[in-house]
Amino acid sequence: MLTQAIPLFQDGHILRREMLIALSDYAYLTSQLVYKGYSDGILAGCELTTTKDNIILNSGIVFYKGQAYLIKEPMTIAYYPTNTTTILKLYISDELREPNFVYREIDLILTEESDLHKNELELCRFKLQQGAKLRDQYQNFEDRNTIFDTLNRIHAPFATKGESTLSWDITRAFAKEMFDTKSLTDFDAFFCMQILNQPYPVSKEALAAYLKQSNALNLSDQSNLGIYTELVKVLKDRQNGKTSSSNKESTKKWKVSVD
Repeated sequence: MLTQAIPLFQDGHILRREMLIALSDYAYLTSQLVYKGYSDGILAGCELTTTKDNIILNSGIVFYKGQAYLIKEPMTIAYYPTNTTTILKLYISDELREPNFVYREIDLILTEESDLHKNELELCRFKLQQGAKLRDQYQNFEDRNTIFDTLNRIHAPFATKGESTLSWDITRAFAKEMFDTKSLTDFDAFFCMQILNQPYPVSKEALAAYLKQSNALNLSDQSNLGIYTELVKVLKDRQNGKTSSSNKESTKKWKVSVD
């Protein structure tokens, strides 16, 4: 028989070792089980905002090597114009040990090196010109891949079961603009409603399946950028009145033989 013991912390009660062990097991094992099989990436929060001189990583949860890490307070890093592509990375150190703790140190890094090294996750990239301000707001879905003076979060990994994926904010923006088009198919509407109805990222497998059905093709590039690029194409098609070829009724070819 299993027993689930939940410690009660109340005034006047003695803090016992067993209570702390139960609390530790609950907190640690819950994240281990709930997120089993998830990829490395952002689990929740971690929104990026900008000021005149700084990028702010707001509170959130990052999943890394099978463990969830809480970013309780905003982290800030100064940025400056270089007119070259700059990558903002989250650095998560190897495990560090003390007599009473096992922990990792988390820091922000700005670099022009796009390759990810050990313990690094990309948060965004941008190319800032002299005299320009780095913006974190977008005019439309396609604007999220604007090269200059714009936070680009397309490459940032968001944790899901299996492979990391695009952020919920990006897919949500796609769904909202799709509903403003005049050529939305029933399949489009169902998929976009599913996106808007869930508070977590859409798996890359689901996005690829949707794009295959919409464009009647197999994706050769299933990176975040490859998925985003195809979503832009679908959105433009619907805005231009073009529906998926897979939704059209197939036409029969008749062959007449004459003796």
